[in-house]
Amino acid sequence: MTIKRKNRDGRIYLEEYRSIRHGKKVESKFVRCLGPEKPGGEKGFGPVLDRIERGPALHTGAVRLLWKLAQDLEIQGSIDRICNQNSMRPDPLSSALLTVWAINRVIDPRSATQLQRWIGTTDLPELTGLPLDAFTKDAFLYSLDAICGDDSSTGGQFDRSAELNKALSDHWRKEHPLPPDMKDILAYDLTNVLFFGVTCPIAKRGRNEKHERRPQVNVAVVVHQYDHTPLAHFVYKGNRNGCRTVRNLLAHMQEAKVQPGLLVVDRGIMGKAIVDETTGMGWDLLGGISKGNTAADAILLSAEIPETPDTYIKESKTGPVYAKKVTGKIFGQDRNLAVYTNAERAMREREERNRELHRIGTGLTHLSTEGAKWDEATLHQEIKNIAGEWKPFVQVRVKRGEKGQRIDWKYLDRHLKTAARMDGKYLLLCTDKALTAREIVETYFNKDFAEKVFRTLKTDVDVEPVRHRLGQRVKAYLFVCMLAYRLIMALRWLLLESGVTEKTSEFMDRFLEELWEVERVEVKLGGQRKIWYLNVTEFIEKGLKKIDMKSLLAETG
Repeated sequence: MTIKRKNRDGRIYLEEYRSIRHGKKVESKFVRCLGPEKPGGEKGFGPVLDRIERGPALHTGAVRLLWKLAQDLEIQGSIDRICNQNSMRPDPLSSALLTVWAINRVIDPRSATQLQRWIGTTDLPELTGLPLDAFTKDAFLYSLDAICGDDSSTGGQFDRSAELNKALSDHWRKEHPLPPDMKDILAYDLTNVLFFGVTCPIAKRGRNEKHERRPQVNVAVVVHQYDHTPLAHFVYKGNRNGCRTVRNLLAHMQEAKVQPGLLVVDRGIMGKAIVDETTGMGWDLLGGISKGNTAADAILLSAEIPETPDTYIKESKTGPVYAKKVTGKIFGQDRNLAVYTNAERAMREREERNRELHRIGTGLTHLSTEGAKWDEATLHQEIKNIAGEWKPFVQVRVKRGEKGQRIDWKYLDRHLKTAARMDGKYLLLCTDKALTAREIVETYFNKDFAEKVFRTLKTDVDVEPVRHRLGQRVKAYLFVCMLAYRLIMALRWLLLESGVTEKTSEFMDRFLEELWEVERVEVKLGGQRKIWYLNVTEFIEKGLKKIDMKSLLAETG
């Protein structure tokens, strides 16, 4: 806010201007005329200016938007209703703190260890109606116990996250119903969340994409394809794989009375038990069959996919995809299958295999001379280290009691030719026989929306590292992170509905970033009190208009 003096016909008038940022430029915008400067005032500072008092500037734009979304999602109300349903003394503090915590993880997750200080720079105390001293570290930790904790009545433990997820998902679907005749298509996937220097009963060492031998838990989500809303999430010990978790999912879906639809899973999760149990409960299943399965490999070897207009499916990031439906015996019975090919991926797989086998051949030739005097056990161990996962393509023999070269080796041409015939070919199983090859492949390719949930959790919400030691608090903390994802998902959907369809994520990131710079100040001007919002850009105004929230930053006074 700036007050300028203007000379009009020999008389000095005071005018109020506000700074508006447009990218890197700042424009001074006229707000109103404050009237003539009274005689006797010092140059540039008249009596009117002396009566202007300004309070502290608090970050307000982003927190107000996310608080509004949280209320629309019924986050606070659901937590209050479910967590206090058997309590003689309802505690509304926990729901407010958990909602605030989720908002923090959307805007500035790196400040999580200094929540009270961060909250003191925002409008959240006013929005929640709580004093700043209510936002203590202990208060936030105790709020987690409302989600998962010890049950004094039974001596066991309770976990309300499943019931809360159902309530939040039901409310979302009530407000955002599926289009008529649209079938439920759900994706189920699993990822790991690492711990750093923290011991926890449910944190175990297991496989992860970073190949780090750190304690971890595995988090699974089931997400709707239509709007990417999560129906549920599950937390498992870090050494539990995806194949052993689907039964939990099916039991939860049945308990939550989710109508059976099509469940899409990653190829690492598919197996006979999963197919039988899923279809036995009325669900259809779609997933990839990993290479190495004898029946699957036989089907891939026999299937020829002509590259014609009839078999063309789509252009992927790695080139054109062609596919056709086939029938073959998998998991003990004839199944509805689709085989798809990608020529560019086939070339990449062939190049990788040739490169690695060349490296292995060079290493074995060198070892044959270098290890001439080594004992057999040492030679076999080194051969294993050199060949690694490519051992099926190489035949190696260690010669006993001979001088000179100790190793004979050769490439197995039959295995190489078989692998070359399967390069770039992939097999999908779909129990819904009504789907065409195109629908099967496109639905499977579109399952990455579940993977994007994890990308959002790890990149935007900063779910790692987990700093809690108690198993129940780890589960509750991950529930808070899922609340943060729900807020991001709701804003993304709001933008999509408003017409922001291209580069929605980039638009949303900029929108939140600029909204964070918007500050609320209370100004006393003479006898008047006004609320001003500073740093409101043209981009913010257009964004709020798009999502029908122009009143979010409405000034008062």
